[in-house]
Amino acid sequence: MTRPSRTSDRGVAAESASAEASSAPELAACRDEVRRLRAAFDFASDGIWITAGDGTVLDVNKTSLALNRIRAEEVLGLDVRAIVELGIVDRSASIEVLQHRRQVGFVQQAGRTGRHLFVTGIPVFDEAGEISLVVVHERDVTDLRNMRDTMEETRRAFRKAEEELTELKLLELADRDIVAESKEMRQVLSICLKLARLDAPEVLILGESGTGKGLLAKFLHRHGPRAEGPFIQVNCAALPPALFEAELFGYERGAFSGAQEARAGLLELARGGTFFLDEVGDMPQEVQAKLLKCLDEREYYPLGGREPRSVDCTIVTATNRDLEREAAGRRFRQDLYYRLSTYVVRIPPLRERPEDMLALAQRELDRLNGEFRTSKRLTPVSMSLLQAHPFPGNVRELSNLLKKAVVIAEGDQLDAVLAETLGARPSFAGAAGGAVGLEEELAAVERELLLKAAARCRTTRQMAEYLGVSQPTVVRKMARHGVRLPERGKERPGVRVGRK
Repeated sequence: MTRPSRTSDRGVAAESASAEASSAPELAACRDEVRRLRAAFDFASDGIWITAGDGTVLDVNKTSLALNRIRAEEVLGLDVRAIVELGIVDRSASIEVLQHRRQVGFVQQAGRTGRHLFVTGIPVFDEAGEISLVVVHERDVTDLRNMRDTMEETRRAFRKAEEELTELKLLELADRDIVAESKEMRQVLSICLKLARLDAPEVLILGESGTGKGLLAKFLHRHGPRAEGPFIQVNCAALPPALFEAELFGYERGAFSGAQEARAGLLELARGGTFFLDEVGDMPQEVQAKLLKCLDEREYYPLGGREPRSVDCTIVTATNRDLEREAAGRRFRQDLYYRLSTYVVRIPPLRERPEDMLALAQRELDRLNGEFRTSKRLTPVSMSLLQAHPFPGNVRELSNLLKKAVVIAEGDQLDAVLAETLGARPSFAGAAGGAVGLEEELAAVERELLLKAAARCRTTRQMAEYLGVSQPTVVRKMARHGVRLPERGKERPGVRVGRK
């Protein structure tokens, strides 16, 4: 056997040493590059996970370890499904990428820190089209979510403050213009404020006679963008049919016999403001057709005119009729009804809002006291009497009733006058259901007042002064209710004296 020469071994060693010496700088450069890449990987602002195509966790950077409060040895080599089962995250982007074979993104919550992370999973495909790796980026969006929640809370607080300000404004407006103690009336004012701000072209106000439709029309005008413009009102029921068209649209000189000069119509006078047609249900049919055309085209022709005039005002209409029924019965044009009823405001009758009734009564009494220089007051009995009455005439009836009571009552109380006036109403006897009960209740109140006065007073004159009525009235009512003044030293009517 031939032994290798020493010269040959030395040559190989020399070559190896030479190769190692020449590759050392390259290895060092590679190590430096790896360190740089590792540093970039570990300290990236986003958390990064790298998962194999079978779902095994291959690597996790330090940012993600901190975001999820985990150690590398806890998760490296685990299947991502186990990561979810352990509660480290509530949802895995890697799993969804492997399932759908496409990029995914969503907000995930870290189980240990509770922080919200926006994760993006990106598939890496090999030459065969299979997923070899999944790279997942995590970005902490907790602060953004907190900011969003704070902004939402701020928006809610702003909306609440706006509602409270609107409520305060409604209270202020109600105190100055319209009584709105009831929830129903506050809702009416709230709707009207919205319509006023909207500058709605037409508004229809429905309500029984005496509910304050005219006041509400002025309310709409005052709180809309046309508040500085004129407020023109016409009562359709009071205007003669022959003059209706001329009053509404105006006329040119010579348009008809007696038209010596041109005259502006109510629509022209309302330019830049509000035109209020009260009792629109009484408008003549022939004028209804022309009003509809005017509203549809937003222009009209004066009588005898050849040039159209534009409609530049808010049209507010009101009626105490059931316009829908009137239109169905062809007593009112259906097409005009549909046009007018785009925005409808319904004022509830006074009997459906007792809170408003008492506030209205007090306000009206204050006004009457100032007008007549009196100092009348509403007692609990007066309030009970008013609340028991249905007020078919609504606010107008209440006002007239109080005016009569203020004028007639001799003292500072209205109890006896209200009891007599309301109890004597013939409409009670003919009312359906419960009318007799109401009369009996009023009679009981009246008798209670007499008993109370008799218990306090010694003569019918004193009773009359106490009740604020005349002495003959007291004597007559005492006889009607069987009430007598007590004899001295004896028990007084309505007062029981017992012994312990």
